[in-house]
Amino acid sequence: MLYLIGLGLNDENDLTLKAIEIAKKCECFIELYTSVWKGSLDNLKEIIKKDIKILNRADLEENLELFIEKTKENDVALFVPGDPLAATTHIDIVYEAKRKKIPVKIIHNASIFSAIGEAGLQLYKYGKVATIPLSGKIKNVKDALKRNKRLGLHTLLLLDIDLENNIFMKVADAIKILLKKKVIKETDQIIAFSNAGGDSKLFYDSARGFKMKHIESPAVLIIPGRLHFREKDFLEVI
Repeated sequence: MLYLIGLGLNDENDLTLKAIEIAKKCECFIELYTSVWKGSLDNLKEIIKKDIKILNRADLEENLELFIEKTKENDVALFVPGDPLAATTHIDIVYEAKRKKIPVKIIHNASIFSAIGEAGLQLYKYGKVATIPLSGKIKNVKDALKRNKRLGLHTLLLLDIDLENNIFMKVADAIKILLKKKVIKETDQIIAFSNAGGDSKLFYDSARGFKMKHIESPAVLIIPGRLHFREKDFLEVI
């Protein structure tokens, strides 16, 4: 059987009691390339009293079948940052396991998609999510913002990361890209949300203001759509 276990947004202390009990009876693996995790692998091993093998991108993408084979005869747990199904890679793992008739159990945890509730905007009013890539090519961002704006929806913009090279897109750089491509105006009001799940911080300012702000990574941007009066009230106290 395969268990996908969410680690949450910060460290090993976010692990659920259910996850700990399941992990203790499994052969355990972890991937740390799809998202940021600030925990200690040694501490995690101590909590579950088991060894944990690190898997890289090739192990779970190019060589996925080899990993799936391990789950045919044994209970296997794969720890992943955030919530297990917030990344496409993990959905592919579930699909391949189910295709081979291997039982799969998901142990959910917090992800950025739930944590953004901290910004005070109603979750059901979010539209398509997009990522601002380090390459600066933002056609998908333009399309998402245009569609969401037309519908009055909020837009969550993820900022690209390259964990293998320890590169994080900064809020100021993301704003400059959006301004250069004329996706936003300097007077547009924007929310920045950093360190979700840890020492989280919210910022609400104009695009012009964000160009000069130093905001710790990892962070996301939220472009508000049509605001309910309660949402407006909340933004005033950020």
